Amino acid sequence: MRIIIVGGGSGGTIVANKLVRGLSTDVDRGNIEVVVLDKSAKHEYQPGYLFVALGEEEPEHFVRNERDLLDEKVKFYSGPQGEVVNIIPNENKLKTADGKEWQYDILVLATGSVPDASQIPGLKESAYFFYTMPDAIKLRDAINNFKGGKVVVSVTSLPYKCPVAQYEMLFALHDRFKKENKNAEFIYLFPIDATHQHPMVSKVGESWMNEKGIKIMKSFVIESVDPNNRIIKSKDGRTVNYDLFINIPPHRPSDVIIKSNLGNPWIPTDPYTLKSKQYPNIYVLGDTTDIPNVAKAGSVAEYEAAVVTKNIIADVRKTNNYYKYDGSAFCFIMHSLDKAGYLYMNYSTPPFISMPSKYAKWVKLLYNELYWSMSEKAEI
Repeated sequence: MRIIIVGGGSGGTIVANKLVRGLSTDVDRGNIEVVVLDKSAKHEYQPGYLFVALGEEEPEHFVRNERDLLDEKVKFYSGPQGEVVNIIPNENKLKTADGKEWQYDILVLATGSVPDASQIPGLKESAYFFYTMPDAIKLRDAINNFKGGKVVVSVTSLPYKCPVAQYEMLFALHDRFKKENKNAEFIYLFPIDATHQHPMVSKVGESWMNEKGIKIMKSFVIESVDPNNRIIKSKDGRTVNYDLFINIPPHRPSDVIIKSNLGNPWIPTDPYTLKSKQYPNIYVLGDTTDIPNVAKAGSVAEYEAAVVTKNIIADVRKTNNYYKYDGSAFCFIMHSLDKAGYLYMNYSTPPFISMPSKYAKWVKLLYNELYWSMSEKAEI
C-alpha cells in the first residue's frame, strides 16, 4: 500500500511523521510506503515572515531542510521529482514534473494556498506583502527606510491565510513607529462591513484600533491601485492615498489543484472526517479545504493533521473507527511589539480572545522555537 502526501508544509509533515509511527510494523515490513512530494526541499515556518518583516529575526531562522524534519522511514522527493503537476483521482494516480506517474492507495492533499496579487490591477507594483520570504524581506527594507506619512494596511478579499495577520502587522508596526518617533498616520481597509470576518473578533480588533487612533474604512473592496500617484481605489469609488502600502493579497489554491479540477476553487471536504466529498481515498487538510468558518492557518492544519492520521490508520486497519475534527483553531494576536493576546475557537465555541500581555508574546516567541522540534516532528 502506498500513501502519498502532496505538500511538505505544516500539515503534511505532521501526517507523514505520525503515520510511519502509527503504522510502524507495516512500514518496517515494507507493506506500507509513506511518501511526501513537494517542489521545495526547504520547509519554511510561515508565521515567521511577520518577524522577518518587522526586523525581529533573520530569514534563515525560519527555514529548515524538510528531510531533517521527516522521520527516516518517510520517503521524500523534491524538485522535479516532488513537484506534482497533475492529479487523476479516478485512476488513483498523479504525475510529477520529471514525467513519472505515481499510483496511490490513499492520497493526502496538503497543498496550501497561494497569495496572488496579480488579480488586482496595480496591486503587485504598489503594495508590500509578507506572505512569502522574499516579500517579507522587501517589506522589512521598506519599513526600515520609511520616513513618515500615511501607512495603509489592507485585506483585499476573503478567505486568506492567517485571518489575524493584518492585525498583527498593523498593531506591531504602529507600536514600532511610535517608539521610533516617526510621524505615521495609519489607515485600515477591510473588504466587508467589519474589521475581521468573524463578528466577535471584529469587535475586539476595532476596539484596539480605536484605542490606538487608527482610521478604519470598512467595505473597502480594492478595484485597482495607481502606483505612480500612490492611490488605492475601491469598487464604490472611494480613494485612499498612501506612502507605505501593506496588503494581504487575494488567495487561491495551488496550481495543481486548479489544473486537476479538484476544487471550486477550494476542495470540497467533509468538515469532520476531512475526507474529500468526491473521493473516499483522498484526505484534505489545511488551507486547501472549503470548510466554512475555519481559518486558513497553521494551527488548523496541525489540529487537522492529527485527525487525518487517525482516520487513515482506521482505513488501513478497516476498523471504521473514524475521528472527528472539531473545528479547533488557535492563534496569537500581537497587540504591540511587546504584548499579545491569543484566540481559540471551534465549531461549537465562539472565539475567546485574551487580554494582551507580555506573557502571551513570550509564549508566541517560544512556540516559534518549539515548532521545529516538537510540532513538525510530531513529538506532541
